Amino acid sequence: MDASLFLQFLANGLSVGLGYGLAAVGLALVFGILEQVNFAHGEIYMVGAFTLWFLGQSMGMPYWLGYPVMVAAMAAFGLLLAEVVFLPTLNRPFETVILATLAVSIILQNLVRLVFGATPLHIDSPLDGTTLELGGVLFFGQRIFVAVVAVVALAGLVAFLRRTETGRAMRAMAQNKDACLMVGIDIRRVTRITAAAGAALCALASGAMAPMFDLYPNMGTDVVFKSFAVVIIGGMGNISGAMLAGLLLGVAESFASGMLGATYRDGVGFALMIIMLLLRPQGIFGKSVRV
Repeated sequence: MDASLFLQFLANGLSVGLGYGLAAVGLALVFGILEQVNFAHGEIYMVGAFTLWFLGQSMGMPYWLGYPVMVAAMAAFGLLLAEVVFLPTLNRPFETVILATLAVSIILQNLVRLVFGATPLHIDSPLDGTTLELGGVLFFGQRIFVAVVAVVALAGLVAFLRRTETGRAMRAMAQNKDACLMVGIDIRRVTRITAAAGAALCALASGAMAPMFDLYPNMGTDVVFKSFAVVIIGGMGNISGAMLAGLLLGVAESFASGMLGATYRDGVGFALMIIMLLLRPQGIFGKSVRV
């Protein structure tokens, strides 16, 4: 393998890995603050992608307008999910929210199949075909956009969590929910905001990455499995760990696909997850929640 090919694989892997990390951060945020596992996370990604396609094909919205509209719509869906699933199960056994989100996942997947059919769809992006060459390495327009969105979104999330009163309340709830109740923090409000933020982050990843792949009703299954792999590798509930693990997964998939073939790509994440569970079950940054 020459240097230019190595750098090409690395560039492709980093861009996709940032997208994986962005999607997984939404999952890590919900787990870290609410201590609830959202198995409908992949369907949020899927519904966001189909919503963006619908806004473009049926409503005539350009990509740059449809993208933020879709993200806002999925944030609103996160609020609905909080009301229907997260709040009613907040003080119930751990298994309750798993079953509830699994039910939402199945309903959404079959609803999208009923409305849009099973034929794969594609989202057109104005960045399709745009490339930038530096030192013999090609940087594709949509991949650059994914990287920019991920970096900006992560920086915004960190600033929100550390510099705003709501963000500090979310961090406090991640540390001790009972203490939050004692000092007057509105647990239900924090739950709603967390669910909306998690859905919005997932939708940001969906809208940026969807033009690079086909859309199909069960695409969320692949996303949620990879998001769980990323969160487990990075450390459950750890946002920094999720981003780093997303980068590692993206780079590993890129090299596996380029050197061994595309059929090996999807197995890489699960192999890394199994290795991490065997060698360091708490993940790269540890099991403790850090948001």
